[in-house]
Amino acid sequence: MRTLLIALVAATALADDAAPIPRPVMKQLPEGGLPQPPSDRALVDARKELKARFRGLLARSDSAAGATLACDALYSSAITEPDAALKWLMLAESRRLAIDTGRADCVSRAITLASASYDFDALALELESLGEIPLRALDAQKTVQFAAAAEKLATRAEADGQEETAQSAWLLAFRSWQRCGNLEAARRAEARMK
Repeated sequence: MRTLLIALVAATALADDAAPIPRPVMKQLPEGGLPQPPSDRALVDARKELKARFRGLLARSDSAAGATLACDALYSSAITEPDAALKWLMLAESRRLAIDTGRADCVSRAITLASASYDFDALALELESLGEIPLRALDAQKTVQFAAAAEKLATRAEADGQEETAQSAWLLAFRSWQRCGNLEAARRAEARMK
């Protein structure tokens, strides 16, 4: 038993000396930061590829269920897509379908993923996209999700020093909390707006 213990300790000491565990290393962005979104010309070929690859899903996106399915599938595929133009187009289409179905959380996630790959004003695009969702058409659950997304956007805008964007986002949050009947949250949003 004692010999087994000594052999185990010796093997552990040799393993520790032989292969130290490497420290995690952060990757640097390429010189100049993230690339700009693809040009309209680059998107022409990507649009053809998108239609060919997702023909069935996009054909069924007329209904709310089909649009929801297509939105999620495009987002999931964009995560691993190596082609920059196609990735941008997938995320733009996912965002558009999320707007059409009133899914503010999906609008936010598509823009967040796009902002990790491209250099553009993500806060302004998210505010514009949320503004396109008609509050009157949302059910109670989607209205709460909308309010939460608007509050997160407002908080990020405040952290970035974009006061005008933050105030507009707080206004969206205020209106959506009012619409779903949560007056306490509406008052908080109104106070932050001012």
